[in-house]
Amino acid sequence: MNIRVLVCCEDAILGSGMRALLDQQPDITVVGNTTGAESAAAAAAQEPDVLVIVSPALTVEHKRELAALSAGTKVVLIAKSENAPRSIEALRVGVQAVLTPDTSADELVHVLRTVSAGGAIVMPKEARPSLHHLPDDASPASTASLSAPLTPRESEVLVLLAQGKSNAEIAEKMSVSTATVRSHVHHLLRKLGVGTRAQAVAVAYESGLISAIGRNSVVPDQGD
Repeated sequence: MNIRVLVCCEDAILGSGMRALLDQQPDITVVGNTTGAESAAAAAAQEPDVLVIVSPALTVEHKRELAALSAGTKVVLIAKSENAPRSIEALRVGVQAVLTPDTSADELVHVLRTVSAGGAIVMPKEARPSLHHLPDDASPASTASLSAPLTPRESEVLVLLAQGKSNAEIAEKMSVSTATVRSHVHHLLRKLGVGTRAQAVAVAYESGLISAIGRNSVVPDQGD
């Protein structure tokens, strides 16, 4: 499988360096470089599998632009470290992965392959501690938004999604088939009333559902 990548970066030198790095990968083709202002037109013309956006071309604050781009392709946002705690907002509008500038080249390539193949959610390490400062308990209002309670298996899948696991990795962890994982994902999206895995993770953190699941020790956080 060849992964078509479009790089959105305001720094010409950085953009060229990223292109040179990715072009070394046998399964990745960089279809072009663009800037924040031109990203929508470039994405429509090039139809990439993954759009890599390097802040400040677009930042977490550009919610409308990120949402529009995410509706047409999978988006990986490389945000400044100080903005990492706000990564949940990017996930909320449909961004598939949020990384920081100190991400290694190998990790970036791995994320591109993972996102292209399974749409996994990826969060920077710096952001994860801050997410646990969101509400500790799911409020009556938030739990009422569920069309039905999550089953233990669906809760387990949700936690693994929040850890950035792909369907294949979740299947291996849970000792089930990928078809079963897809079924669990479909059901939990419906119960949470969202359309994407990223939005499911965002809602779960914002409502306190992730914290509640964590206290029940459904899945220990294994880190990276």
